[in-house]
Amino acid sequence: MEKEKALEIWDSIFGAKKWATDCFGTWMYRDDYGETDKKRNNRPDGTGKYYSYGWEIDHIKPKSKFGEESDADLMNNFEPLHWENNRSKADGFPTFMIDNNRYKVVKCEICSMHNLEGYGIVNSEGKRIDWKGVTSRYYPKN
Repeated sequence: MEKEKALEIWDSIFGAKKWATDCFGTWMYRDDYGETDKKRNNRPDGTGKYYSYGWEIDHIKPKSKFGEESDADLMNNFEPLHWENNRSKADGFPTFMIDNNRYKVVKCEICSMHNLEGYGIVNSEGKRIDWKGVTSRYYPKN
């Protein structure tokens, strides 16, 4: 995804924040979109950990699982993830593991109530952890 579009998604979810955590709790830095090698040590929680805070846009339901590729590009299927979590998740569907924890991709009820396609992520207790589930927001039809 082009950086400009990824930053629009970041801004619509996190607002003007430069730092945020993905749905798995991993810190990301807004300006490090697509960066996998760049490291920083100025994390906002004060740990000073020297780390890569780059991130990517994940297709919650993997593009490879859609019948038509264009369906995968629905905004309600996007989730900003730290790049390592995105790579670990890969095409895991409907279940996948991050840091020895099991997660599942589910159809987004918030989107369905508005006749939209969209997907979310639940943890092993069934709690929604993706941005739509946490904020009760979604992208309406254009």
